[in-house]
Amino acid sequence: MKPSIITKNMQKPSMSLVLLGIVCLVVSCSRDDLSDREYIATVNDEKIYYDEYQKRLNTRKSILPPGALPDSLSKRRMLEEEILESMITEKIILQRAGQLNLAVSNTELEQKVLDLRKDYGDHFFDFLIAQNVQYNEWREEIQKEMLMDKVVAADVNASVLVSEDEAKDYFHKNPDRCKAEERVRVSQVVVRNPEKARAIKARLEKGDDFSSVAVQESIGPEASRGGDLGLITKQTMPEPLDDTIFHLPVGIISPIVKSLYGYHIFKVREKYPARTRTFEECKEDILADIRIHKEDAAFTAWLEKLKRKAVIKKDTKIFKEKLQNK
Repeated sequence: MKPSIITKNMQKPSMSLVLLGIVCLVVSCSRDDLSDREYIATVNDEKIYYDEYQKRLNTRKSILPPGALPDSLSKRRMLEEEILESMITEKIILQRAGQLNLAVSNTELEQKVLDLRKDYGDHFFDFLIAQNVQYNEWREEIQKEMLMDKVVAADVNASVLVSEDEAKDYFHKNPDRCKAEERVRVSQVVVRNPEKARAIKARLEKGDDFSSVAVQESIGPEASRGGDLGLITKQTMPEPLDDTIFHLPVGIISPIVKSLYGYHIFKVREKYPARTRTFEECKEDILADIRIHKEDAAFTAWLEKLKRKAVIKKDTKIFKEKLQNK
């Protein structure tokens, strides 16, 4: 899979073996004022330092969910090798950027930084402080990821073509791809206790505006939108909420439904039955699917070719000694 800018709402696949996320990279790449730094590998004579590797490994371990840390020596060694391979791959791609004379301008960087900061609103710097990340180092990692994306776009994706004939062939061979499931547009009010829920339900049944009540009373994150959950498909919501929503007629106030989150009242705004979209309706989705598949395959072949041409040397002795003694 291809490297990509890792954002709060990631739009395309990322290469997990290359990047562990902006924050993880920033933490792992923080500078140490060390003399005679030991290195564990070189890529075309460019060194990968042991201290940087160790920090990235520790960061990777810290973000693993509880119980996911490898429990056997062999699995730990696999994780350690994976991290080293990711750093080797990163070096190779960035070296290719130099060969292609690619760079990220200050204007491009500033725009990307502004876009990413919008996702966090006023809490952006609080987030960096909580993660012990320096702002300037964070910017540098953004710039590096943008450069890697540029390399892949220019050296791989630019040569990938998808025709309408390919899309039609895919459409006929994969009929389920263009099936649209039943969907409903639904709003909710959710509160903490049953007494309040019953009082709100009484107000709604007397004719109070559902959206206004949601804004005033609901504790859900969608309250500011009048309780609008948007278009959802079956099994989006946990039971028994899902069952209630999809059996509720349009415009009717639901019974109070209890969940782990509180007490819910729903109102279905619109219903869209399941159907199969035509080729024209589905064409752009199919073209995107085929393109992603082709780009992934092209990226894998491209990277393997670069690796075969690169002079990669691992100092396995230092690598093993350090890991055994940690």
